[in-house]
Amino acid sequence: MKPNTTHLTLVFLSLLATISLFAQAQPLTYIPGPANLDPDSFAHIYFIRDNNDAFPDNWLAVILSTDTGVCVKAKMNHIYYVHTKRTGPTTLHTKIKDVKTELSLNLEAGKDYYIALKPEYLSDGSIRGSLNQLDNHDGLGRLQHFTGKIQQHYCILPLDGNHDYRENTWNDTIHWYASKTHDYHFSPLPSWELLLRDNSNTAFAFRNPLISTTYSEAGGITPLPLKKCTSQEMFDDYCNTSFMKTTLDKQHNALTKVTINPVPLPEGISYARMVSLENTNTNTLLPETPQLFMRSIYIVFFWTDDKGKGNTACLYLSERGLPNELHTTSTLQERLLWVWQSFKLVNTT
Repeated sequence: MKPNTTHLTLVFLSLLATISLFAQAQPLTYIPGPANLDPDSFAHIYFIRDNNDAFPDNWLAVILSTDTGVCVKAKMNHIYYVHTKRTGPTTLHTKIKDVKTELSLNLEAGKDYYIALKPEYLSDGSIRGSLNQLDNHDGLGRLQHFTGKIQQHYCILPLDGNHDYRENTWNDTIHWYASKTHDYHFSPLPSWELLLRDNSNTAFAFRNPLISTTYSEAGGITPLPLKKCTSQEMFDDYCNTSFMKTTLDKQHNALTKVTINPVPLPEGISYARMVSLENTNTNTLLPETPQLFMRSIYIVFFWTDDKGKGNTACLYLSERGLPNELHTTSTLQERLLWVWQSFKLVNTT
């Protein structure tokens, strides 16, 4: 049974036709947020920790404004180019144990700022995080001599009470519960703030009302009920029927387009398909806004454990907003495939 919508178009693309989607020879080019962002409306801060120091395995966190403000986490031998809507007097601070360091800036839209970071030992044996503003000449010089890839981030605002935020923002790899014997490991997108941690799913989100009151991005991984699957045909039928029904809110969604594509299979995964959906969406939380549009990409996959028990889950990425705020389906597919490329099924026993 196909979803009941007169506008639905279901297209199965051949594996040869979709190989280009899976090519990951180049690093992910990723600017989170709406597709129509104006870079001149942001202040831009280079956080430069480009040299070796005594703490190679540790993050140095920098908080913009207050403890409930925006968090930036810098690794050794990295440079982060952070874009923020915050302008005017702004305090940066970093704190290692009980030693706090502050730096005040007057941020202006469209301008670049260069901040050198370094955790260092003090004479009494304590550790301090150093924040030093560089002038344009010194800052550009550090950038020109840097041989790595500069990481771009758009500042996001942590939710009140989300204590996982500073620990998990831009973590290199997420380890997540798959079963009593396995975990899922994957690299999150740069914009994803970790919102939910439990044994059933993990959820990420990007939403910054300073950027847009209508745009939001969500993603993560969630289990699905399919426990038995013995063929590719059976799995395709599940993706086209039962799974499709779980993606729609009948009160708020109207499906307009579906495509289903093959994807590469990581070790241990038996079957997988990429399901791409487009639909209109009414948001009861934003009644003053017009009808919103949604694009969602899912990679649905099935695997069996050592005892033959079947497990199904989906990795997903979704954008909601005004039509001109959303990225193309192909862009979202590329981003989710970047996450999928890092995906591993890990035996924990």
